[in-house]
Amino acid sequence: MMKIYYTLLFFLFSLLAFSQTRTYTTSRTQQVPDIDGQLTDDCWLNAVWGSDFVQFEPHSGAQPSQQTQFAIVYDDDNLYIAIKALDAEPGKIVRRVSRRDDADGDAVAIAIDSYEDKMTAFAFLVTAAGSKTDWRLTEENDEDYSWDPIWEVRTSLQPDGWYAEIRIPYSQLRFGKNNQYRWGLEVMRHVYRHQERSFWQPIDKASAKFIGNFGVLDGIRNINPKKDIEIVPFALSQLTLSEKEKGNPFATGTRTKASVGVDGKVSITHDITLNFTVNPDFGQVEADPSVVNLTNFETYFDEKRPFFVEGSNIYHYPFDLTNNERNKLFYSRRLGREPHLSYTKKEGEYVREPGRTNILGAVKVSGKTREGTSIGILNAVTQKMYSEIDHSGERSKYAVEPMSNYFVGRLEQDLDSGNLIIGGIFTATNRKIDEDQFRTLPGLAYTTGLNLTRYWKEKSYFITARAFFSHLRGSQEAMIQLQKSSARYYQRPDAKHLELDGERTSLSGFGGSVSGGKASGHFNLLGFSSWSSPGLEFNDVGFKPKADMFLNGIWAAWNEWRPKGIVNEYQFNGSWYNVRDFSGTSLEWGNEAFGYIQFTNYYDIAGGLNINYPGLSNSMLRGGPALKTPGVINSWFSVESDSRKKFSLEYEMNFSHGFEHSRRSISYGLDITYKPNNRLSLSLYPQYVKATGHQQYVRTVTGDSPAYILSSIDQNIASMSVRVNYGITPDMSLQWYALPYLFSGDYYGFKTVTHPRADKFSDRFTAMDTYPYDNPDFFFLQFRSNLVYRWEYKPGSVLYLVWSQGRTVQGNEGVFRFRDYLGDLFEAAPQNDFLVKVSYAWIF
Repeated sequence: MMKIYYTLLFFLFSLLAFSQTRTYTTSRTQQVPDIDGQLTDDCWLNAVWGSDFVQFEPHSGAQPSQQTQFAIVYDDDNLYIAIKALDAEPGKIVRRVSRRDDADGDAVAIAIDSYEDKMTAFAFLVTAAGSKTDWRLTEENDEDYSWDPIWEVRTSLQPDGWYAEIRIPYSQLRFGKNNQYRWGLEVMRHVYRHQERSFWQPIDKASAKFIGNFGVLDGIRNINPKKDIEIVPFALSQLTLSEKEKGNPFATGTRTKASVGVDGKVSITHDITLNFTVNPDFGQVEADPSVVNLTNFETYFDEKRPFFVEGSNIYHYPFDLTNNERNKLFYSRRLGREPHLSYTKKEGEYVREPGRTNILGAVKVSGKTREGTSIGILNAVTQKMYSEIDHSGERSKYAVEPMSNYFVGRLEQDLDSGNLIIGGIFTATNRKIDEDQFRTLPGLAYTTGLNLTRYWKEKSYFITARAFFSHLRGSQEAMIQLQKSSARYYQRPDAKHLELDGERTSLSGFGGSVSGGKASGHFNLLGFSSWSSPGLEFNDVGFKPKADMFLNGIWAAWNEWRPKGIVNEYQFNGSWYNVRDFSGTSLEWGNEAFGYIQFTNYYDIAGGLNINYPGLSNSMLRGGPALKTPGVINSWFSVESDSRKKFSLEYEMNFSHGFEHSRRSISYGLDITYKPNNRLSLSLYPQYVKATGHQQYVRTVTGDSPAYILSSIDQNIASMSVRVNYGITPDMSLQWYALPYLFSGDYYGFKTVTHPRADKFSDRFTAMDTYPYDNPDFFFLQFRSNLVYRWEYKPGSVLYLVWSQGRTVQGNEGVFRFRDYLGDLFEAAPQNDFLVKVSYAWIF
């Protein structure tokens, strides 16, 4: 009976906690507090303190193990926040020093919805060691950790816990001009040793809203903050040392580079900001991971360059709401990309190719008005690029990339308190086609997208619809290239709904998507449908590797986050999907199931199963007829130990088996993390993949009757990423990243496709007695590393010291020899790059 009584009492407490919106009323201070983390200033002694935090996890709605108090005061230019993270056992507080945006250990945070739209918030987090993390978040779960505002914080360890003292300039927030403000407010606490998060304004984990459930910050009156101008000039010096090649004037062993540039930010209004960069350089950015791509589709790489990462959520415009968010109208890696063309070297010539296109300048205008209108404008200009050619001392140039202008415009309007969202996007790529070789590129490429989202019942239910249009113009050569590209293959002989038109000078297409479902509570549901016509093309400034398709599917999940027994939380989900082309031909269909369990000791296990049933591939023969493909079963499993511990492990395994013995692969990965003290973190991630497939595309022999040659292939991949992070102070860090990568491909069993739609896998091919062409066997070995020292010596001003090393070895042997490959790789001559970059922020 008493158990029932306490259960009912807890239930009533939870309902009461979640149903009330709390208000904190701040007051103006005449005394500017000294930001030292001690909280001894008079303004804190006289302030009203908020408290009564409630757990968010693991026990949603329960009292936290440790209580938290906070106070807020303001003046004409800043908000000042004091937080007391009370702790009955201060000796157990975890104080780990980490680089910005990589928080670890006990922490507190404040999030402010200064737009007052219940859709967007700015969050400021500090760990007990004083390390910062800051991010912008939206109600659609977009989190932008690249946002690095200029704010001040200090922490201190006290007998009753630890304290944090924060100064946030209004210039780092966004809000419309008004006489008084009622901003959304949430204050959060993370007790690391218990993996416990508690909130000042209680939020139910079953709710589909987060920012919409914030409390209220009231009392700010008659402020007149200045519109800041931030100018951040930088200077860079780089030395490259590499192997000297006799006779090659471009490989003398030493190369130097020096450049200057400027980044800046101008507040047009209090809620609209202009960012710009002139002659940017991103030498401090970590290199892309090594990869060998044997498919006919482009490899996607994440954006890491600060100018394009910061504020990118406004330009994020995915094609649909499925997991494949890489299909999107704007892919910022197109700006500054590797040149489209290259020079074919002749005998006696030496050539230096540009590795990337130089960005001359870029500007962004972004923000959100008080009326709920979100604005995003980005424009960038890239330089015409040349290959340099030397023939017996005579120099010449060959243009490999035209001068180009890229434009992205985004507009979105919130209506009905954020329950109705309408918007659109427009992108434009304009190239200066002033060389004959550029005629293979479109001169202009425009895309347009329209979107509408409607929510019901506290955002528990939703429907989203999007429409897309594209139009490209250029020479006949450019349009032929587009029609024959891997996205559409208009030349396919059995694609009766397509026709290759050699006289075309434009290409247009359309697409769209509709998604809807339930996002709150234990049961979640998503139904989705998307389509893209054969002519839809995003790839000049977006990413859309495949057109000519209809995708339909449904996904359902059950979530449980209330701890019970040895289980903290779990999720199970499943899905069904089908893909057709625009002729109605079914290409692919399958099912997927996934499960995840976290135990009360914070060990996790997860696993999944995916079945792709037999289908058709209209791209495997790269312009040839559709090839019937066997089904495949993919499965994966992972287990992870408690990441709070000094030593933690995560093991993962993936297995794939094709129907009719058409393919087989298995991969193993082990993520090892060791944190010997509060400053040092080491991680190793060795991975091994072994795969055998029996329908690897090799080549097409052209003629009156083209022959499509496939083969079997054995692939072996071994890699190990290594990361070492040392936090010297919250503003100074040292990071080392290294990745050795070994790949081999052994081709055998060559065959021609004779009956591409035969029922049996073996009946689709005829074995070749001999292979009369060069053997495609190969190996590829690469090592990449970056050592980066970063010191933010004053807010917004940073010094970088960088050492990067790269080694690459290639050959025409396909048998995997791990020890020999590793020896060959580290005996190869390295390229070493040493870089110094310093920036200085002026704020007016």
